[in-house]
Amino acid sequence: LLNVLAGVGMVGLSGDVTINGEPVEENDPRSVYVEQDCPLLSYLTVRGTMTYAVDMKMSRRTSRKEKRNKIKEILSLLGLDTCARTLVKNISGGEQKRLSVAVELITNPAVMLLDEPTSGLDSASSMQLVSHLKSLAMGGRTIVCTIHQPASSLFQLFDDVFLLVKGRCLYSGPVEGMIETLEEGGFRCPEYYNPADFAIEVLLDADIEAKEAMIAKTSAEMRELFEAGPSSPSLQRGDGMVRRYQVPFWYQFLVLLKRSAISSTKDEFYFRIRFGFYIAIGLVFGVVHYNIGNDAAKVIANIGCFFQLFNFIYFVNSIAVINYAEEADVSIKEIANNWYSRDAYFFSKLLNDLPMQILCPTVMLPSLYYLTNQPLEFNRIAMLWVIFLLGGLVGQCIGLLVGVCFGPKTRNFILGNTCIVAVLFSGYVITSSNLAWYLRPLCYLSFQWYMNQGSLLALYGYGRGSLKCDQVYCYLKKPSVILEEFDVQTERIEDCLWPLVAMVGVLYVLTYVAFVVRLRRMK
Repeated sequence: LLNVLAGVGMVGLSGDVTINGEPVEENDPRSVYVEQDCPLLSYLTVRGTMTYAVDMKMSRRTSRKEKRNKIKEILSLLGLDTCARTLVKNISGGEQKRLSVAVELITNPAVMLLDEPTSGLDSASSMQLVSHLKSLAMGGRTIVCTIHQPASSLFQLFDDVFLLVKGRCLYSGPVEGMIETLEEGGFRCPEYYNPADFAIEVLLDADIEAKEAMIAKTSAEMRELFEAGPSSPSLQRGDGMVRRYQVPFWYQFLVLLKRSAISSTKDEFYFRIRFGFYIAIGLVFGVVHYNIGNDAAKVIANIGCFFQLFNFIYFVNSIAVINYAEEADVSIKEIANNWYSRDAYFFSKLLNDLPMQILCPTVMLPSLYYLTNQPLEFNRIAMLWVIFLLGGLVGQCIGLLVGVCFGPKTRNFILGNTCIVAVLFSGYVITSSNLAWYLRPLCYLSFQWYMNQGSLLALYGYGRGSLKCDQVYCYLKKPSVILEEFDVQTERIEDCLWPLVAMVGVLYVLTYVAFVVRLRRMK
């Protein structure tokens, strides 16, 4: 029922939901939905979370002082002022639930829907949270909660109760009148018994006839209310509705980009470990493959060095953004509650990772290139850098796509097998000319094939002279022979780079479509 009121999971359902007679539309700004699992960005502080919410949900013309006062007022109202400087991941479950409510209070919504707000909380935290919700309701808002087996003192804080049995209403009305109505229907409550526990027992009672009679009576009373029409027009659209978004697209984009950047720098894996890995890998691969770049006897090892690096680039970049799915849960909630548009979030997320995509190959390539004794020519270095960059972007795109489409149990399986398939048709394990004719077209779908072809051109193409040979005979002494043996099918690096660019573009589009589909399904 709560999902229907919030417009969540409406696929395959028909009917209308209205507020005072006015239809509720998708992303209706008159109501907000706080789900049972309250996703929040763990690397932000409580005040930081509120700051970004205020930037999104209040007009750009609002002064910074007014925004600070708004944050202070809401945090104080919900008892969060004492933990304002604490990271979200370090606050209690009750405080996280209250923070989820706090961020939605900024626009002063008329209706707030909460799915089991006391779930997972102890009795003290539950009482504190519901007391704060009660104070919000007393201020003129409509607060709708689902709640299971509350304590008697907690239950008395509610004004009205709606009892459901198999999707039908058994009782709807004031909390004080529930016991009397149930007793009129033939269900007697023992003295000093918790009314909420009694209501649950009635719902589970085997006396089907008595419950059917009560359901019929309640349905008739509710039908009379519906036919009477809305009791108040105060929330109709003609009376001055708030806009869906309070700030323009470009401002949403900038705020989201800033938030993503701060979250990323505080994520140890994303920033420190990933950056350190690139530096370490460049040095380790350089030492292991020391001085082989100009040795005709070690051509296979030299090509293998870069082939291994391509796989490393793929996995590091795909795993680095696979946690996007966890952040997407936060963004889906915020988009559904009209914080910002899905486009602003999606493009800010893509741009946020771009500096790391550029920086990582930049710090890895110089040490690797120098230690392995590759030809010191700027155009060759530049070609390899672009190949590493595009390979990293492909890995990022696949990680994003898998993160959006699949759950935690299948993500790593999909990522690993995607790489295996790409490796099989890379031209390194087996050249395309040695494949069966019906398998050769698959090479053109493998990003590893274009990276391998491009690296061979960068290392041995463009008129490079013969390699040094300290043995009696070196078959792969001439670069032209190397290119022929590895079945390099072009003499232009652009023929390898543009397909990679196209793959990045297609994967971005697929990721966007997957994100939109997931958003609609969850809504």
